Amino acid sequence: MTADVIIYDQPLNELIRVCLRIELLFLQIDHQINDTSELAARSVVASIINLLQLLDRPDLKAKLAKELSHQTSLLMRLENTPEIDHEKLHTLLKQLEELARCFIDSSKKIGQNLRDIEFLNNLRLHLASPGGGCSFDIPIYHYWLNQPAEERQSMLKSWIPEFNNIRAASSLILRFVRESAKIQQKVAEHGFYQELLDPQINLRLIRVAIPRNIQAYPEISIGRHYLSVRFFVPKILERPTQFLENLQFWIYLCSS
Repeated sequence: MTADVIIYDQPLNELIRVCLRIELLFLQIDHQINDTSELAARSVVASIINLLQLLDRPDLKAKLAKELSHQTSLLMRLENTPEIDHEKLHTLLKQLEELARCFIDSSKKIGQNLRDIEFLNNLRLHLASPGGGCSFDIPIYHYWLNQPAEERQSMLKSWIPEFNNIRAASSLILRFVRESAKIQQKVAEHGFYQELLDPQINLRLIRVAIPRNIQAYPEISIGRHYLSVRFFVPKILERPTQFLENLQFWIYLCSS
């Protein structure tokens, strides 16, 4: 069904929100990292700077370690399930334990080795400004961008592994949360849907899937006791208006 729908993620806590941002930044890096053009290099550098800023929070490592331990405890409950692939399960448990230990044992910020590079610190200051990064802003950046593509690529690819652990952790967390989804088919009458929620269920993520051929997008609101989804007609040059027809869609309730 995934190929026939557009899925919108709505995170319900700060950690899942951070993981989704990390996921997007790495999608951008993966798309551009093998492009040898100067503009691609700028894009990868901007994504690296965004990652460093996103991962600046001092409490992030503790939250990641706690979440990884939570997922470990959930997986351990499957130990005695006959149809489980125990070799795969043990591999996942080992990976989760090693990642959690990594965040617990390290006293440094995530990506600390990159934070110690003066060149990147200089870029962080200037790229925060709209249009920052011109030759008159950071001459050394302009110089670096005009070096042979092989040199730029080599340096960029040497920086990416600094994020290997955070990338693996966020990917696993999102994978487990998404795979826990209970999928329900719903109908939004005149473009609006609302339902009561069980406050005892610890929802982590809500996903809304809409058929690709429907010209509408959702705005999702969630409180302690209710969930509402309002659909709008996408208008780029005008203010969007509410979708007024009945619309069939799917809700993924992720609580793992």
